[in-house]
Amino acid sequence: MRLTRAAACRSLVGCALALTLTAPALAQQPRTVLDLAAQQKNLSTFVAAVHTAGLDDTLKAAGPITVYAPTDAAFAKLSDADRSALLSDAARLKAMIMASMTPNLVVMHDGDTWVTSGSIASAAGKDIVFGTEGERTTVDGAHVVQSDLRADNGCVTTVDKVLLP
Repeated sequence: MRLTRAAACRSLVGCALALTLTAPALAQQPRTVLDLAAQQKNLSTFVAAVHTAGLDDTLKAAGPITVYAPTDAAFAKLSDADRSALLSDAARLKAMIMASMTPNLVVMHDGDTWVTSGSIASAAGKDIVFGTEGERTTVDGAHVVQSDLRADNGCVTTVDKVLLP
């Protein structure tokens, strides 16, 4: 296919305009912990729980915050009755989320080093305990699925179990 000079110029101008219009959108990628969690396909239940619990502003706060967010598969491991009871109770959801986050930046993996032991206080005042099970890092007994998803106000580490208080 051959383009005339005019068509080629229109095409280049169109591309330049598209880049100009989309560049601000690219520069404004969601950067809070909540926005980052909402971008993850496997955290839709967790994000809905945050909304139900009324903790949107907490996860959008200046930080630093680290959230150990259970994946959708983690919620699916709960019995239907337990999952339904939890997801319909704003107070229980708030307690679960506050017990799954800390008002600190905790980077699970730094270069060749992983956090393999220790604990840190959660936002609910309960200790979040780090450990290992075989070659896998654990958070309160839950396996880390993906660590250190960074946002401007902290990070999200996904886990394979709902961390109940």
